[in-house]
Amino acid sequence: MSGQNTKIIIFNCLCLFLCGCANFPPAKTTLSAFAKQQPNIILITISSLRADHTSSLGYKRETTPAFDDFAKSNFLFTNAFSASSWQMPATASIFTSLYPSEHQVTHINNRLSEQVTTIAEILKANNYFTAAFCCNPRLTSENGFSQGFDIFDDYSVNMVLSAMNFENQQAIDINQQRTNDLINDAAIRWLKINTGKPFFLFVHFYDNHWDYLPPPPYDSLYDKDYHGTIDGRGIAKEPLYSNMPSDRDIEHIIALYDGQIRQTDQDISEFLNFIKEQGRFDDSMIILTADHGEQFYEHGNTSHHGIYDELIHIPLAVSIPDYDQTGVVDSMVSSVDIMPTILDFAGIEIPPESQGKSIIPLIKAEKKTTQDYIIAEYSGGAVADCRAVRFNDLKFIARDGQIFAFDLSNDPHEQREIRLDDFDQSTASQFDSIKDLLIDALPESNK
Repeated sequence: MSGQNTKIIIFNCLCLFLCGCANFPPAKTTLSAFAKQQPNIILITISSLRADHTSSLGYKRETTPAFDDFAKSNFLFTNAFSASSWQMPATASIFTSLYPSEHQVTHINNRLSEQVTTIAEILKANNYFTAAFCCNPRLTSENGFSQGFDIFDDYSVNMVLSAMNFENQQAIDINQQRTNDLINDAAIRWLKINTGKPFFLFVHFYDNHWDYLPPPPYDSLYDKDYHGTIDGRGIAKEPLYSNMPSDRDIEHIIALYDGQIRQTDQDISEFLNFIKEQGRFDDSMIILTADHGEQFYEHGNTSHHGIYDELIHIPLAVSIPDYDQTGVVDSMVSSVDIMPTILDFAGIEIPPESQGKSIIPLIKAEKKTTQDYIIAEYSGGAVADCRAVRFNDLKFIARDGQIFAFDLSNDPHEQREIRLDDFDQSTASQFDSIKDLLIDALPESNK
């Protein structure tokens, strides 16, 4: 038997196996009176999507037509911020409504503790069927993210890729593979088979993460005339990580990144269209957001390490079933607000330890704001540990044993640090209101 025929047979068998896996454990097939009153909840996160590369938030390129259509028909939050700038702490904060210093998923070897309560655990305890589909190498059951999920599929994408490359397993790099279509296949297969209600579905689209290798036609969509050596690989490794190439090369890196955004947006469109075809769109609460942003040498590096706005400012759009209003909300909100928002809408008590707040009052225009500032934290080892407290016009940061600020009104790209000793009266007054949050982040020797 030829190697190619063997590969086809293994791949077909694997697909049959995964179809079976999608129905295990069995879903609830009957609707209780309680379930009929509860919305389905669908939480979609996109890897590494910065807000200022989203066309509905003012980007020059039409990168996100599906996101834009969804946002226009529902609620768009223009000032949403992640609690951290990389996958593990950012998603743990979404799942727990805790900042990284509380849930402690601050390094790649820190798993999410079973002592921490997740949104999936709460919803499961309230008669929801819970399912997740992802392939991020950090967002795994081994790292504790499966807590509360009846199904946590962090394996099927890798199994399919392995089956298709079984003769050269070492050549598989998830960061250089097309995975969104496989995530769609797995999630849609589950939705087709599991018709019980209510359900909580988490789907993570990973392809927007580096390396930047969008498939045709997205690979040349925004930069057809480039003839340099940058091909989208090795963006987060030396020498490219901290050695800025030419302006023309950076333009091409960004064009490839934008191509991945457009590809991912198309994949999300296919997923949302399936939900509509199933008749589940109008009776589901759908939250569409990013885990964190990305950087392109604005502060010296690529990838996503730190707490500058290009890393923590994220797109967020929310649909509310049986609510005929739409709108744009400019108030600051945080990724730690997602869990309280879901629970508030589902009529479930919000745990008192939650550090976020429901944004339902903003959607219903009952309040103009739910908080005066947001908090973001970074602890990952690539750059110095830091904590930020961000107001609309000022951003305070504790890092390297020091406290400094950025005047966002006059320096929106955070290029001019204002040292603590140079704070004017207004800045000092605002700092005094939150100084304990920053002093607490300093080493003992600097407090």
